Amino acid sequence: MTIVKPFEFEVLENLAPKDETPLWNKETTYKSDEKVQFKGFIWVSASDEDTHEEPDVYFDKWVKFAPTNENAFLDDELSTQTIASSDWSIKIKCDESFDCIAFLNLFMSKITIETKDGKIISEKSMIYRKSRTWWEYFFGKFKINKDDIIFLPFAIRGEITINFKAMGDVANLGHLLIGKKEFVGITVYPASSTYLNYSKTSTNEWGVTNVVAGKKAKYLEFVVAIEKKDFDYYDDLISQIYNTKALFIGDENENGFKKLTTFGILKDYSAPLEIDDYLQYKLNIQGLI
Repeated sequence: MTIVKPFEFEVLENLAPKDETPLWNKETTYKSDEKVQFKGFIWVSASDEDTHEEPDVYFDKWVKFAPTNENAFLDDELSTQTIASSDWSIKIKCDESFDCIAFLNLFMSKITIETKDGKIISEKSMIYRKSRTWWEYFFGKFKINKDDIIFLPFAIRGEITINFKAMGDVANLGHLLIGKKEFVGITVYPASSTYLNYSKTSTNEWGVTNVVAGKKAKYLEFVVAIEKKDFDYYDDLISQIYNTKALFIGDENENGFKKLTTFGILKDYSAPLEIDDYLQYKLNIQGLI
């Protein structure tokens, strides 16, 4: 079981396509439903009044709608994507020492990571062919990673450049996470992976059921084994991620359960204390949408 707590980073250069929504202008009178761009987000006017207030101050007159296209991969939601039709890149700076970069809800062909001096430290194709037989190896269809985690060969800090190569005319990214991986014990099987369904249903008096489709979120339940002598260290580490969005990796094996990886929050943690040399604690993780 590995937990990656995100670090803050600064975007020095962002070559993603710019959002075409017009910038907010204090001299302009906006009508209801008009959209503007302000401080990295798209805002929708909720009033026809002749007002000129800043959108992030008067919430009764403006509704925060979504991040701008170039900033969509920087918010905490996986469902919002930075959309590009060709190759693009970002240059970022992190003052913490990191060894893990996660790319979530993506669609592209390749990711290349370079240091400040241009040295390539990672180059990875998002296209793969998973085979169980020789026939599948030679004739099976290729697949594309929707989420990918790159563990660097060594921890670094400072500036890096990440290049995204398009798959045809698509190079989309939902979320970028940079952090340092922390081993927190051995996942004990069976583990549980389920989904929370946010769809709503209503059934009328004739038994006809209508469904309003909603999103779904992953929900994971783990039992993790550790040595008794390490409990205080791991307990303190886990306590630091309460109310923090983090990446949880239940199975790091190449042929392991990819479903046991999610970006989410810690919902429940319990650790029955025993006198044996080993003990087990429980984690419940709710994935983000």
